[in-house]
Parts: sequence; structure tokens; C-alpha cells
Amino acid sequence: MATKVPRVIPVPGTVPDVQRDAREAFEVLKAGGIIIAPIDTGYGIMACSAEGIERAFAAKQRKFGHTVGVIGTYATHEQLHMLPPEKFEITRVITQGMNSMLGVIARYNKDHPRLAAWTPKTLALTTRGDTLGIGIAECPFLRELGRLNDEDGQLMVGSSANLTGRGAKFRIEDIEPEVFQSADLVVDYGLQRYHRYQRSGTIIDMDSMRVLRIGANYEVFRERIRKWWGVELPEDPENKIDRVNGVGVGVSVNVN
Repeated sequence: MATKVPRVIPVPGTVPDVQRDAREAFEVLKAGGIIIAPIDTGYGIMACSAEGIERAFAAKQRKFGHTVGVIGTYATHEQLHMLPPEKFEITRVITQGMNSMLGVIARYNKDHPRLAAWTPKTLALTTRGDTLGIGIAECPFLRELGRLNDEDGQLMVGSSANLTGRGAKFRIEDIEPEVFQSADLVVDYGLQRYHRYQRSGTIIDMDSMRVLRIGANYEVFRERIRKWWGVELPEDPENKIDRVNGVGVGVSVNVN
């Protein structure tokens, strides 16, 4: 059997164009396909159709009972989650205002029309009890793709593009073949921004303000929550802000 080779954009010799690339990715999702795309905290595997979501779930070799989440804009989060205004203000400032990605768990509106197309199996893969996880994505590519999804009304479901338990992948070249070959389109934007953390994104339960996962850029998120809203969250044991000393690394370059 021939090995499937997904289409990769931008093609060699072409630089990224967020609007062009997001439109291509949207069309693949709309047709029921799977994409692999940049999410700052690595690469994610995403789909919108029930069949695509199940294929992506299978490609990761994820056992049933491990949920995946919606990846969307702040508007998606505002439409689907049920939170008091003061909690929405926190997520708006952190994500839209500060251009940061944040995973949010909260009670969701089961009657929202955007969920009407979901099958019971898709719902079971993406929810736990009365809660739904949404990765509020504010990097330029996902913001544009999310805008297109919002206009269309479809929901994008995704997870990190790796075999379950193998850790986030920050370059396309590092994604396992089983996962890479499951995609119909791969958006290759090179090494991702938070690669030095070697972590996926931060997740917080906004109802209880409980941190469920300390992820990339967490110490920045924690400091902002403390400074602007007086909420004390657990310290990151590996990235303590009292160690920041502002000293860079000098490089000597000879110019002929």
C-alpha cells in the first residue's frame, strides 16, 4: 500500500501568508478533512466533521475516555461557555488583549446551535459532564482560521499532533509518521514560539479557578492573573520569575 503524503503549505520558496493559508485550511476542514497546523505551543491536529474528528483521534492512538477540545476564538468561547461577566473579562484580556493562548474548561451551553451538528460520539469525545474544553487561540494563523469557522458556524476540534503520551511536537519534522500521514493538509510555519518549554498549553477550570495543567508561558499567565485580578495560582516549579535577571548572550560576528 502506498504511503499517504499530505499536501504541505506554504510550498517551498513561498513565505507564509496567514489569510491565504487559513483559507486553504478552512476549505479542507469544510470538506471533512484533517489538518495539522501551528498553535504556538507546538503543532495541533484538527478536524470539524465527525468522521475527521474520529480519524484524528484514532491517528493519535488515544483511548476512548481521553477528551479532546474545541480550538477557536474568544468569540467561540464566549458563545459556548457559561461564565459570569467578570470571568469572561479575564479570558478576554489574557487571550485577545495579550495575544496569548489559553485552554479553558467551563460549563457549556448544550443548546447552542453550533453544537447541533455534533454526533453523540463527538460530544462524548469533547465533553466531560457539563463541561467543555476550549483552546482560545490567538496566534495570527489560528485567529484567522477561527474567524472563518465562526462565520461559517462550524466548530474545530483538536489536540496536539503527536501520538498519545509522546509530548508536543514543535516542528513538522518531529511529528510521528502515523499522525503526519493522517492529515490532508499540513501548515508548516517552522519551529514554534514556545518550543523551549517542551510543554503543551496551560489549562484552567474557570469555574473554580483551578489550574489543571501548567503549560508553556504559565509563569506569565500566573503573574498577570495575580497583578490584575488578585488571584493567586500555584507557582510553576520550573520557571520561577524571581530568577529572571535580564542578562542576554552576546555573540561576536565578523563582517568582511
